Amino acid sequence: MTTRPSLRILAAVAALALAGCRAEPPHLSGVQFSPPEPAPALRLTDVEGKVFELAAQRGRVVLLYFGYTHCPDICPTTLSDWAKARAALGAAGEKVQLVFVSVDPERDTPGVSAAYVKQFSASIVGLTASAADLDTIKKDWGFAVMKEETGSPAGYGVSHPGQTYVVDAQGLGREVLPPGTPPATIASDLKALIP
Repeated sequence: MTTRPSLRILAAVAALALAGCRAEPPHLSGVQFSPPEPAPALRLTDVEGKVFELAAQRGRVVLLYFGYTHCPDICPTTLSDWAKARAALGAAGEKVQLVFVSVDPERDTPGVSAAYVKQFSASIVGLTASAADLDTIKKDWGFAVMKEETGSPAGYGVSHPGQTYVVDAQGLGREVLPPGTPPATIASDLKALIP
């Protein structure tokens, strides 16, 4: 006499099979968006007059940073760390787009931003937001910018976010990396997200 498996056993087997098919989310080192959410829009014109649109970067992982070219510390350190992390990925680094957006439209023209980022890597896109675009970006991305008188030869400083936003290949915000994240950690997170 043949016995038929109970529905409870069949349901348990089916649940295990489905659990095995689901991909575990990658372990990331930064503050993760849970669940990941669509990244806000970002559309700016580069020094050559071409439109850079974040939505057009699908298929690539994007590191996005809002800073300024007269920044004395965190901006150059961050861009240098990005360049090292991307280089550590070898050929897979081609699937990573690095984007620097200046939040200092008074001094940072598109040409100034483009020249600044090239000091760190030819793979970094340097963009400048107009004052009107910057207002929209700050609201959409949820950060503040404040001009600060410093008495330095540069004239003034700009208080700005220090974190790196990480957008995955599907256009979803995945994590925020704190300032000072080591290049090896950045590379590890990128490797986990590269399709």
